[in-house]
This record gives sequence, structure tokens and C-alpha cells, in this order.
Amino acid sequence: LGTIGGDAAVLSQDSIRSIECVEFPELGMEAVWKIRVENFPAFILVDDKGNDFFKKLGL
Repeated sequence: LGTIGGDAAVLSQDSIRSIECVEFPELGMEAVWKIRVENFPAFILVDDKGNDFFKKLGL
């Protein structure tokens, strides 16, 4: 999923409801995280068929 660049940090402040480390906590930010959000504007960057949002835009 993706959202608007730097605005994502501001948007997430009101949208994140909970954060849980699911696996590999020793990896820090590279661990597997479960993040519950509400009303967070995001869109699919790459779907299960390999369609790439940015490629379609020519970026």
C-alpha cells in the first residue's frame, strides 16, 4: 500500500489505532508488524497480478 509522500506521517497520527510486533522483534523496524488503522487514505501500489501503479504512470 502507499499514500502521499511526507503527508503520510501526519495522516497516520490520527489513523493508527494499534501496533503489534508479530515476529522477529530483534530486527527492529525490519520485524513483522501488525498495524491497525482507521480512515487512512492508501492505495495499492502493486497488486497480486504484478500491475505496478508507478509503472503505469511512467515513473
